[in-house]
Amino acid sequence: MKPLGGAVQRMLRALGLEEDLARADAVMSWPAIARDVIGTDAERTKAVRVEGHTLVVAVPTAQWAAEIRLRERELVRRLPPASRIRKIRSVPGERPPERS
Repeated sequence: MKPLGGAVQRMLRALGLEEDLARADAVMSWPAIARDVIGTDAERTKAVRVEGHTLVVAVPTAQWAAEIRLRERELVRRLPPASRIRKIRSVPGERPPERS
């Protein structure tokens, strides 16, 4: 019997959904990747969508946008390769509540 995982991968590829699934995985994996690269305060950011080869991340302040620009290469490198994401773009997001 052949492994089911291989059949699913072939089906996704045949339907043209493999890259879309990898992009969704990139959005879902953002919190862990950002935490590993930036630290625990990265929970203040949120990946919201993928546009072309760009991951769009909501940030609470301009300082966060600058931090992501500074670490963009490392962040992109850790995203799933099949997503083909090459850039990260920061957009204004809601400010999370201040920690006590």
